[in-house]
Amino acid sequence: MNSTELAKIAKVSRSTVSRVLNNYPGVSPKMRERVEAAIREQNYVPDAAARKLAGKTNHIIGLFIIDTVDTYGENDICTTPFYNDYIALAINIANSRGYDLLIRVVRHQSADEVERLFQSGSISGGIIMGDCLNPSIIDRLILDGHKVVLYHQIPQSCSKNIITVNYNNFKCGKIAAEEFLRKGHRDLAMITGEKNKLCAMDRLDGFESALRTAQVQLDRERCVEYGEFHRQSGGYEAARKLLKRNRNHLPTGICAGSGTMMMGAMQAILDMGYRIPEDISLIGIDGIEIAKYTTPALTEVVISRRKVALTTVVRLIELIEGSQSEQLDFEVSEAELVQRDSVKDLSTIPF
Repeated sequence: MNSTELAKIAKVSRSTVSRVLNNYPGVSPKMRERVEAAIREQNYVPDAAARKLAGKTNHIIGLFIIDTVDTYGENDICTTPFYNDYIALAINIANSRGYDLLIRVVRHQSADEVERLFQSGSISGGIIMGDCLNPSIIDRLILDGHKVVLYHQIPQSCSKNIITVNYNNFKCGKIAAEEFLRKGHRDLAMITGEKNKLCAMDRLDGFESALRTAQVQLDRERCVEYGEFHRQSGGYEAARKLLKRNRNHLPTGICAGSGTMMMGAMQAILDMGYRIPEDISLIGIDGIEIAKYTTPALTEVVISRRKVALTTVVRLIELIEGSQSEQLDFEVSEAELVQRDSVKDLSTIPF
């Protein structure tokens, strides 16, 4: 489909379609909505070659946030603190280097849109993050030679056109466990994300590794619960299951694998009649603004969203422009413990 055919469907002139596609002023809201509705209905993507002939240079990066929940609402992945901050930072970083960001939240039913936008030539490259994208789609992007940055999708690059960026989540989990150990905790538990999520499993592995070094055992069957990593409801349900299973021998401390899970876990602990930190201590991994304003204020392992945005956006632009180094796999390792009021000090209490 071309813009002339789209204009006929929308019952507007071809010039009106062109002005909407290029975000030019002078189009009435009614006309703009008519064209945008036709674009959505027809899954129309403007031909990149035609745009270049019209004088448009393609300096557009696609940002694809994968959300495996197929309903819209307060649990949208892009409304979480991490993605709110990341999107704002990524837009500024891309704009400062002469690129625009085309953002898509990709759900199960629209996963093919990722390939469609790459194949159309509408974007010069893309960043894929969030939940796990279907591996077959990633394989096809690799075979077609598209330039892609994958954040928390695969452990290592398998193509010169694919860059991986992963956080040192093992380190984050380790820092959380070490704080519990410093405060005298030995009966510990963790709630974390889905088992197919790299960052969730790495944080759990780091947490368990620090305990093992201190000769403290983490019984994964009894003391680990999994939930939706990016959602408060995931933390709430995981914490409830964990506490019900261990009602006769409660852990003294729980580590939540993400900031959103931490907030859900906090509510679950309180709803079940327990106190923080008097009965159960709580640490989260992420770094969310609201954590400092809760009662009690929540201790966190804070990660650098800015470093994630810089690494993903800048490395993709270098890949697009052919100025990248030979390195294809990058790790962001900045992590800081922020001590607040949600961890009880048991180190001075005799056993």
